[in-house]
Amino acid sequence: MKENFSLDDDTGLLKILVASEHARADALFRKDRRALESFLAPDYYEVNLFGRFSREDILTRILPLLTLHAFSIDDPHVRRTGKDTAEITYHCTEDATFGRNKKQGTFPVNARYTLIGNLWKISRWEIVSRPGN
Repeated sequence: MKENFSLDDDTGLLKILVASEHARADALFRKDRRALESFLAPDYYEVNLFGRFSREDILTRILPLLTLHAFSIDDPHVRRTGKDTAEITYHCTEDATFGRNKKQGTFPVNARYTLIGNLWKISRWEIVSRPGN
């Protein structure tokens, strides 16, 4: 997502990162590798309900086997962690199938973003399963 506001504007940054999270989910819904790839930083990794995966793992092995049935973002918050880094946290309600494994529930998410040029790219995306989910 392009940055069109002051670097000190956390409200604007929150809107950009929430939009990026929705676009990431949309790319997963559509299984659109090219779109998903455009949001990921070169050092991207993901910890999700099925394991820990590198950028290449997500794009080549996981995306074809993952079916995202539902995804919503609730109560998002942004925190700057450096001049060119920020984290967004929220709760998501997700329903997903990976191969034969189905997982659904409401889970905490933490995503780290890095400003590369004038675009915020995801460098780490983590969703945590809580007991009972």
